[in-house]
Amino acid sequence: MTTRLTRPTIHLSATRTTLFRQGAYASIMKFLLLSLALALLSPANAEHHMKKHGQLHPRATTNTPLVVTNHCGETIYPGIVTQAGTGPSSSGFQLPPGSQKSQTVSSDWQGRVWGRSNCSFNSQGTAQGGGVACQTGDCGGTIACQATVRLT
Repeated sequence: MTTRLTRPTIHLSATRTTLFRQGAYASIMKFLLLSLALALLSPANAEHHMKKHGQLHPRATTNTPLVVTNHCGETIYPGIVTQAGTGPSSSGFQLPPGSQKSQTVSSDWQGRVWGRSNCSFNSQGTAQGGGVACQTGDCGGTIACQATVRLT
């Protein structure tokens, strides 16, 4: 679509009104040119960095250590969710004070790791009596966190 700009008729005389009109015309032209430049530079074909996860690292098969250490005075239950790449073998586990758990992820792994506390799980790894299993950081009442990640 081509937009044609027509210049308004301005009478040249030394009055404040005319000077205002000339200044307004210049301001409008600057605004239109800036708007056009921004429209041409618009990232219409840009792609969100999370959607390019398959292109980030060509050596995605390399195993990268992921070590979680509990420096707290109480038992924690780390939760891990994978957003891209190959995640660790365990997405949730019990970690007593002063201990650590080492796992591996692919070099292109993207995800989240957080600590959960005051948890109560049954032998099936779910909340006692259903519902919430942890007072902080619960992930669906299960020891093994699972999440659906939407890339928008």
